[in-house]
Amino acid sequence: MVVEDDRPIGELLAGVINDEDGYRAILVTRASEALHTCEQVKPDLLLLDVGLPGMSGLELYDRLHEDDRLRRVPVIFETAVSQEYGPEFRKRGIRKVLQKPFDLNELIADIKELAPPIAA
Repeated sequence: MVVEDDRPIGELLAGVINDEDGYRAILVTRASEALHTCEQVKPDLLLLDVGLPGMSGLELYDRLHEDDRLRRVPVIFETAVSQEYGPEFRKRGIRKVLQKPFDLNELIADIKELAPPIAA
């Protein structure tokens, strides 16, 4: 699941993921939408923008990790200011942060490492 409030960036990310065999990305543009979608579907991986309006990606992460079903879902954060959030990432044990502007090949490599593709 891609959670990105900038629709063109979200569509780019979801499109690149969907181009990979064995992957299907769902794009949502608001944290509340992500919470609702996760009630219906358990994602294999979350790609979260830190700077979401209303509820930050970090707050969304915290809310999702309150759910036992979602606690072990791997997460990649994307942000333009990763150093600013470094302490928050470390506190939560977050290891993967995609720095904007990002390298799409690096993103795909990280996704494949954290969530191997589904068998066809």
